Amino acid sequence: MKIILVILSFLFVNFSTYADGHSGKIHLEGFGAWSVNFMNAGNGNLSVTYDGLFSGVAMNETKFGNNSSVQCVGGFTTSKGKFDDETGICKFLFANGDTAFTKYTGSGEVGKNASSTYEFIGGTGKYKSISGSGTVTRVVIKAAKKGFSQSKNIFKGSYKLN
Repeated sequence: MKIILVILSFLFVNFSTYADGHSGKIHLEGFGAWSVNFMNAGNGNLSVTYDGLFSGVAMNETKFGNNSSVQCVGGFTTSKGKFDDETGICKFLFANGDTAFTKYTGSGEVGKNASSTYEFIGGTGKYKSISGSGTVTRVVIKAAKKGFSQSKNIFKGSYKLN
């Protein structure tokens, strides 16, 4: 009986460790710069596309994406300076070369802080079957160079490696 209890305890500890290592919370923050293209139709009507990079640092004892490099490509159109159709894809590149991809949708006002929701759509290596979702908050920073946008990005959510 003692042997069975020891074996069950061992299995429980191993399964718990496995689960903890394959899912978790996300709180990733980073600063980025985005190459921006505009078509200005006047009266606050714009078509905007962007491609940029930021470095992610895991916060509040989370681990996902710590010291990752992230590229996001997306765009939106505005009406009177506001948008509700932002879409794009982000690629997270981890130190070991594995990647994870998200797609996102967002809304906001040109030149102001904005938010979006994201969901994982796949990856490579250990992230091949990743799932999960969350929110991104974009805090606008005045760009130091024309044709660029700069921001602080805060990813929060959860993930699971299936």
